[in-house]
Amino acid sequence: MAHKSEFIETKNHPFVGVKWPVTGSKGDQYYVEMVDYGFDCTCIAYRKCKHIKEVELKLKKMTSY
Repeated sequence: MAHKSEFIETKNHPFVGVKWPVTGSKGDQYYVEMVDYGFDCTCIAYRKCKHIKEVELKLKKMTSY
C-alpha cells in the first residue's frame, strides 16, 4: 500500500521505480519504492512506516540545498 508524501511530488518524478534498501531497527532489510502516488515499503506496516519517512527525509535534504 503506497503512502502519499508531504514533501515530494512523486507523480512523474524521475525516481519513480527506484527502490532504496532500509535496515529496520531489528536488522531486517526492507525496500522503499517511489511510485507515482507516493512511497511503498515491503514491511508489514499498514500506516506510513518509519522506513518511508527515513527515505523521504533523506530525499528532502538532498533537494533543499
